[in-house]
Amino acid sequence: MKHTLTSKGLTWTNVQSPEPEELAEFVRLVQPLPGDAEFIAQDHRRPEVAIRPDYILLLIHVPVFDRKARVTRGAALYFVIKEHELFSLHYEPIVILDRIRRSFEESPERQEEYFEDEAASLALYIVSLLYDSAFQKLERLGKHVDIAEEAVFQGNERKMVEEISVLTRDVMDFRKVIRPQKSLFSTTVTHPLVTLDAAARWRRVHGQLLRMWEILEGMFESVRELASTNFTLLQHKENELLRVLTIYSMIAVPAFILVAPFNVPSVEFSSPLFYGFIWLVVTFTLILILIFARSRRWR
Repeated sequence: MKHTLTSKGLTWTNVQSPEPEELAEFVRLVQPLPGDAEFIAQDHRRPEVAIRPDYILLLIHVPVFDRKARVTRGAALYFVIKEHELFSLHYEPIVILDRIRRSFEESPERQEEYFEDEAASLALYIVSLLYDSAFQKLERLGKHVDIAEEAVFQGNERKMVEEISVLTRDVMDFRKVIRPQKSLFSTTVTHPLVTLDAAARWRRVHGQLLRMWEILEGMFESVRELASTNFTLLQHKENELLRVLTIYSMIAVPAFILVAPFNVPSVEFSSPLFYGFIWLVVTFTLILILIFARSRRWR
C-alpha cells in the first residue's frame, strides 16, 4: 500500500506491507546503492544509519504492542532521505505512523508547516512522534506495575505471580527494542542534507532515546524487586500455613490412634462412639484452619 503527500516542494512517500512488485517499484523510485537495496528488501535488520553521497538511509524499530499475545516487538521502519524527497517503508502495520500521515492529510496547515523544511527535518519530526508514542506505552506499563505493587501488598501474592511474570516480560521486550537504538543518534550526522534545524532535531531524538532507556531500566528494577517481594511474602505465608498444619497433624494423628476402635480392649477410650466424637472434632478443627487460611489469604 502506497501513500504520497506533497507540499512546499517536499514529497513524502510511504509504503506499507509491500508486495514484491511494490517493493521493486519502491527500489526503482529511490534508486539506492545495490547493497542498500538488499538491506531494504530484508525485514529483519538492526537499527542503522547509513550516509551516502545523495541520500541518508535510516532504519529504526518502533515498539508495537500485540494485545492478543501481550508482547511488545520492534516493527522495522526504513527512511530514505533525499534533498526534496522522503521515502519510508515498513513491512508490518504501524498504527501511530498511519495516524501521523492522516493528521497531515486532514490538516493542510499542519502539512505545510512541517513540509516547508528539508526532508531530514520531516523524517526526524516523524521519528520523534513515534518515540513520543512509545513514551505513552511506557506510562501505561508503569501504571500496571503500580497496580500490581498495590495488589501484592494487599495480600494477593498468589494471584499476582502470573501478572508479575507478564509485566516482567513486557518490560524485557520493550528493552530489547530500545537497547539497539540507544546510540543510533548519539553522533549528529554531517551531511549537506542535515541542516541546522535537522541537527537540533537529531539531538532531541537522541535525548528521547536516552530518557526512554532510563525509564525502562528503572521499571525493570522495579518489576524484579516486586517479583522478589511477592515471592518472599508468598513463601512466608505458605511456611506459616505449613507450620499450623504440622502442629495440627502432631495432635490429630496420635488422637486417632489412641481412640481407634481396633485398639486393644485395655485402652480405656477405644470405643466407636468416642472415636466418632474425636473424628468430628478433628475434622471441624481442620475446616476452621482452612477457613482462617483463606481469610488470611494463605492459599
